[in-house]
Amino acid sequence: MFKARIRGIFATALTKLALDWGFSIVQPTEAIAERFGLAPDLSPPDVTVKDHESRSGVVVLGRCDAADALVGRLREELDPFVAKAKDGVKEVFVGVPYEEGGRRYVKTPGGGVAEIPGRYVVYPSPRLFTVLRPPIGPRRGVAVPELFVAGRYLELDTVGGVKYSRFIGPEDRLRLGILADGKLRRLAQGLGVRFKSSARFASEDALLEEARALYEELVRLSSGSWREGEVVRQGDCLYVVLFDSEAKRRLDEARSSVAPTIRGHHALRAQGLGKCLDLLDYAGADVYERAAEYLARGDVAILHVKPWGDVIAMRGKSLGFKNGVLVVRRELRPGGVLDGIGVRIERGFYALTCVAPGSTYVVHSYYDASGKLVGSYININSPAEIGRRVIYVDLLVDKAVSAEGERVLDLEEAAAYSEYFPRRYRNPERLIPEGKLVCTEDGIGREAPDRS
Repeated sequence: MFKARIRGIFATALTKLALDWGFSIVQPTEAIAERFGLAPDLSPPDVTVKDHESRSGVVVLGRCDAADALVGRLREELDPFVAKAKDGVKEVFVGVPYEEGGRRYVKTPGGGVAEIPGRYVVYPSPRLFTVLRPPIGPRRGVAVPELFVAGRYLELDTVGGVKYSRFIGPEDRLRLGILADGKLRRLAQGLGVRFKSSARFASEDALLEEARALYEELVRLSSGSWREGEVVRQGDCLYVVLFDSEAKRRLDEARSSVAPTIRGHHALRAQGLGKCLDLLDYAGADVYERAAEYLARGDVAILHVKPWGDVIAMRGKSLGFKNGVLVVRRELRPGGVLDGIGVRIERGFYALTCVAPGSTYVVHSYYDASGKLVGSYININSPAEIGRRVIYVDLLVDKAVSAEGERVLDLEEAAAYSEYFPRRYRNPERLIPEGKLVCTEDGIGREAPDRS
């Protein structure tokens, strides 16, 4: 039985599912422990689940067998977007640095590329690296020519200094700091130590025992004879799991079996609602669409989420709902070229973005300072969720409409990352709308750009 620590806005639903699947819940919050009648268990987790920055998914990090098992069950139950990092977090491997464009990189064992921070001077010969941020999707990672060895309570490194998880409070920091400056310093002279969040629950003997084992392992790694490309210490597996509206509906159902839960609970939680959502749950108010429309007033953030977790935030001003479509105006900074349209952005250019609730495409239309239409860019995505945060996951296929006609873009990229998609989106090309769509202040129309 794997031990899972679950945090964030999906905690109740995911705890319910994890318990059904045979996972043990450790270090639960007080609310979760009370809701499920859980006995206290402060032992370290095998896998941790926490909110993704979009608040529309989670990050899963932990021992690979535990993380694989949990994500496998999430795939079966929810059919979400799932991206797995190409290498483990704190994975130690042998690589050869190379230079490109004035920056230094190293190829990782998982087939990705990691950048080496500029503060390090490295030469093109094999050496040990530790992955700090693994590559995922097309995004490069970060690796350093240092050694990190992590246990369940703490980690040792060759960087130096004493560091603490942000979840360790002042009193525990004082206690652990005294240990680090005393017995740990004598044990691992010159090495750095970082206390993980579970360290606040550990005894001094447990911390010292783990530190000794990690020190011996670090010495063994540093003195070993390793081959280029070899992984000499496995890291933790990292997944980004994103929930579209269908997955959130299933999570609503799971939560409703243990607590009052209105339709659209998790979609509204992603909008940042707190106590007022608790009140709606308690009252059983079926108001999701009206609440979402109410929230989509004034300043609005459009969160364009990539399947591997990158978030592009576009901020604008809501013009309200026009013919069932939310219209958002965004001012554009001069410089650069409109993607897919090929027109340089000049002073006074602005964009109108049209989002129909639940639509699998979003229309971005671009205008010059005189209000003349320049072109449109139609993004194919998971069903859009409306509110003060417009949220959707990019399906990587786009359609550009300009004076030169229509073009479908990025089919190769969509094919390359289709394994990240839920089964229902494996063929995003079928979602491309017909016609030369344009976003206006009155909603979505089919007017073509002026060719004059």
